[in-house]
Amino acid sequence: MFDDKCIYFWPVGTGDSTTFVIRPNDVVFQVDLRHSQKSEDEETDCVPIIDRLVEHLPTMNGRPYLSGFAITHPDKDHIQGFEELLDRVIVGELWFSPRIFREHDDNPEGLGDDAKAFREEAHRRVTATVKAGGDPGAGNRVRIIGWDDLLNEEHYQGFPADFFSVPGDVVATLDGQDLTGEFRTFIHGPFKYGSEEDVGDRNATSLALQVVLGDNPSAGGVLLFGDHKYPIIRKIFDITNSHDNKENLLWQVLLAPHHCSKSVMYQDEDGKEVLKQDLLDDLSAHEVGEGYVVASANSIPTSNEDGDNPPHAKAKARYQELATGGFLCTHDDGEHAEPLKFTVNGSDIEYAHTNRAVKEASALKAAVRTARGSDTTPSTKVGFGCSK
Repeated sequence: MFDDKCIYFWPVGTGDSTTFVIRPNDVVFQVDLRHSQKSEDEETDCVPIIDRLVEHLPTMNGRPYLSGFAITHPDKDHIQGFEELLDRVIVGELWFSPRIFREHDDNPEGLGDDAKAFREEAHRRVTATVKAGGDPGAGNRVRIIGWDDLLNEEHYQGFPADFFSVPGDVVATLDGQDLTGEFRTFIHGPFKYGSEEDVGDRNATSLALQVVLGDNPSAGGVLLFGDHKYPIIRKIFDITNSHDNKENLLWQVLLAPHHCSKSVMYQDEDGKEVLKQDLLDDLSAHEVGEGYVVASANSIPTSNEDGDNPPHAKAKARYQELATGGFLCTHDDGEHAEPLKFTVNGSDIEYAHTNRAVKEASALKAAVRTARGSDTTPSTKVGFGCSK
């Protein structure tokens, strides 16, 4: 299955599990994980992702080997099954931000079992890296991402700079290998602790990345914003573009933040839900070619009641207007219990069912443009009630 350079978005319910196959049958990078008992039920279309990883990963010393695992944040729908993954798979390197555990400093029991397992494993790897004074070797490696006061604590003293990244950095190594030309990750977040937007909001600590399976960000890659909402994503665009780094926001595939939540493009202002067209315009301006928006979520309803958790029908409608290639949902598209697969050919990221998706998206986008009208003044005057 992992025999070509590709990206998989797995159907795991409303949660995230994304796999990057960088070197077929050799280097695989996983971002987030949701493995649940219900996925073992053949009547559901959730895939038992750990079983599939174990089946298809390369091996080391007779055990399945995953080169890297990154957690955007420790909510259950992004980390479920991690303890089992550690039991069954060797993970070469972990990526995480200390920020994601901040709200649990005084109440570690508030973490779920898998989040606790990740925190313990990350702590072990930090200790091993400090003790080694450099690369501690496969199965012990860790990359810390994002500024945080936690890094001033004794446990992190002496942590090597080579394994520490902040927003604005480019990472082209994974698990001790230089993958320049094959793998390029631009770090967008999380930002330094204390900004007004993220105080008390654990989703605002999410890791945010542009991942390119190549060396050319201007060709567009995959944007992963975790569970971020409008204020932080707005900030990401503003800061990145202000540093003339537009290429690091270009995308061929956008994973809809927070499982197709409307909070990405709608904000409550004075008790009214307001569409933030500025962000949609920016997303459109950074789309490369026939871009796709992927919602990693259960089937999206035709409408929602106030207070419903994502996925949201309103967000889907906006993404359908945005994506030239098409809008895809892990539980509405593709085969039963199979991932959405994008192959990487040079600089192009291609979806298996391009023709259907492109036709639907192109027709919708054309209709939206027609409905919005033109900036050009009509040459023929039209009065109310007149047909022409």
